[in-house]
Formats: sequence, C-alpha cells, structure tokens
Amino acid sequence: MSLIPTRPRARLSAAALVVGSVLVLVSPVLGRADVNGSYRPVLPPDGLTTGCFPLPGGVVPDFAYVLRRDGDTLAADGLRRRTVLQLDRIDAGEAKARLEAQFGEAGVRDVRIEARDFEGVPDDAVVRGEMVLDLPVVTRQSDDPDCFDLNSTKRFTPDLADRS
Repeated sequence: MSLIPTRPRARLSAAALVVGSVLVLVSPVLGRADVNGSYRPVLPPDGLTTGCFPLPGGVVPDFAYVLRRDGDTLAADGLRRRTVLQLDRIDAGEAKARLEAQFGEAGVRDVRIEARDFEGVPDDAVVRGEMVLDLPVVTRQSDDPDCFDLNSTKRFTPDLADRS
C-alpha cells in the first residue's frame, strides 16, 4: 500500500509536464545572441582608421597591428598622446623603420617611437611585440558614434585635451 495517493502524484506529474513544456518553448528566445550566420563576433572598427583620432599626417601603419590603448598623458614636456600598438607578424625593428618612414613621407617630425619584440615568441607566432608612440595631442575629429566607442578608440581614460 502506497502512503502517497495516486491523484496528487498525477497532478504533480501534470504540473511538471506543463512547466517543462513552457521552458522548452520559451528558452530559445531568452538569453540568446542574435543569429547572424557567423560564429565570429562583430569587431569594432580600428581606431586609427576611423578618422576620430588620426595619427599625425593621416598616417596608418602599413603592417599588421592591433590598437591596444590610446590617450593623452602629462609628460615632462607637457601634454602628449600615448598610443600603444600590438605588432602582428612583424618584428619591432622592421615595424619601427616602416612607421618612421611613413611619418617622414608625411612630413611629421614630432613623433617618438619605441618598439620591442616579446621574448621567447616562436617564429610562427602572430603577436610579435609592442610599439609605443609618443605623439602630439589630437582632439576628436568627428562626432561619428564610433568616435565614442571605447572599444574602437581604445581611449579608456578621459581625454585631457578634449574638453568638448
């Protein structure tokens, strides 16, 4: 003889079936990313190519890089822009020489470049090193929404020169 009557057990099973059915019907809609047919996330535009905070002379590095950080800093000689690039598929010496040549061709003189290779990186690694650019300050050049996207501009701290 069972201590639990069969009717409440049937009601409990029916309730579980209803709740389970609702969850199955609703779960695909809640908490899901929009289906766009791609497994790769949409990346923000490269902050050096949008025209928001261009490099002096409109220079854009002619080698593979990733903009890591960009912003204004107070240096010994006043307010300066500090831009940090990750070097991809190129060594620091070659990247520095190519960027110096690009700035030279654009007539830009007030730029200092430091570049270094990461130690212990295999020859076939994508990320090879880092470059730090010491540049004159530039204010935002556009009101395009990308110019306010921190993931694009990499300006994670307030701009000291841009008080607009």
